[in-house]
Amino acid sequence: MDTVNNILKRRSIRRYKSEQIPADTLKEIINCGINAPSALNMQPWQIRVIRSQDMLQRLNGSFVDWARGKELPGSASRACEEGFSVFHNAPTLLIVAADTSNHYAEGDCGMFTQNVLLAANSLGVGTCVIGSMAASINESPDIRRDMLHLTDKYKVLFGIAMGYADECPDAKQREGSKVEWI
Repeated sequence: MDTVNNILKRRSIRRYKSEQIPADTLKEIINCGINAPSALNMQPWQIRVIRSQDMLQRLNGSFVDWARGKELPGSASRACEEGFSVFHNAPTLLIVAADTSNHYAEGDCGMFTQNVLLAANSLGVGTCVIGSMAASINESPDIRRDMLHLTDKYKVLFGIAMGYADECPDAKQREGSKVEWI
């Protein structure tokens, strides 16, 4: 798939098949992320790969507990509904965390993530960036430290749900009016 077509055809997937992504495919996708540009080649990210259903359920339960009583946007607003999965029941989750001592880390992690999304799409793997779970993890030191092995030096920016798509969503409207030629 050519690059421009890959960018224009990629969609956020919110329904996944239960089939796990082969480890070699996942390693190739992550390697594409690692090869993203970063300021001074600092690579200020820490990535956690979660494939254990037990760990995914624990992270989801932690998110649901955190979300209780909060007014959250999007699908996170349904966190207290029966069967809710913040990761859309994806079989794999990547956690992207940024080095808080690096002023460029968030942008660099964004480039890492975009490379992952595009590489996954080109290999037939669906993805969805999950921003809402970052706050729940960052406000739960036991989850961040004990489960994800992240020190206080790192802040979780988002998760990336990954798996084989069980849907084919249409493209959503894009805002060209947010671009001004000067």
